[in-house]
Amino acid sequence: MDLLEAKDAALSYLKTSNREIMKWFRTDITVEAKSDQSPVTIADRKAEEILRKKISSAYPGHGIIGEEFGESDVKSEWVWTIDPIDGTRSFIRGLPLFASLVALLHKGEPVMGIISLPALGETVWAVKGKGSYCGDQRLGVSQHGSIKGAFVGVADQYCFKEKKCMNLLNRLNREAEIVRTYPDAFGHLMAIRGAIDVMVDPWAYIWDFAPCKVIVKEAGGEFSNFTGNKAGIDAGNAISGNPRLVKAIRKMIQEGNRRKQA
Repeated sequence: MDLLEAKDAALSYLKTSNREIMKWFRTDITVEAKSDQSPVTIADRKAEEILRKKISSAYPGHGIIGEEFGESDVKSEWVWTIDPIDGTRSFIRGLPLFASLVALLHKGEPVMGIISLPALGETVWAVKGKGSYCGDQRLGVSQHGSIKGAFVGVADQYCFKEKKCMNLLNRLNREAEIVRTYPDAFGHLMAIRGAIDVMVDPWAYIWDFAPCKVIVKEAGGEFSNFTGNKAGIDAGNAISGNPRLVKAIRKMIQEGNRRKQA
């Protein structure tokens, strides 16, 4: 499997799906609620249809996990993940911070990932062992040493409430220099760029985290879920970015868990 070739193929597929997405952006689009009450639009569905069709045609032996149309052949050695619009709420409101996400897993581990921001015209990719790039620019995480003075990105407050992580959010607000909400993959991308020091995300899915993990690792960063299992792209939560701060936030979580048990 030529991972650079797969990356180039996925980038070409995203050009087509992104054109479809942008056709609907800032229009009077119909919004439906899925079974979990999250929103979905025709743009989400059409974009995933495009990506699934192109991947299946080029890589017929590979599996696919997509947000809108589920799983196929997920026991295959090679499995693609797709989130056609990560940040549908932003998309619906006309905010340009939504992303399209694609990753390729080998035996469950992401080895290629892409975060594309269609409305901002920016695409970042990584291939295992090759680094993380935006165009010709190689990306790297920040080198800040501690939570004190750190710029921390977080998901929306309702995510922390829903997942009973408000103590963590409150502690970050007390100890970091700045805590700012950067939704969805956009926040992880800012940590990959080193624009913020770390991203803390208590609620997302495998199609959200698979590209983030390989891209942040190739940018010299760390990716971990809240329990410290660094392999857990399907754990439902993640910390990504500067390795020192990922470690420090994991320590905060562990200390909070010990206090709960005491």
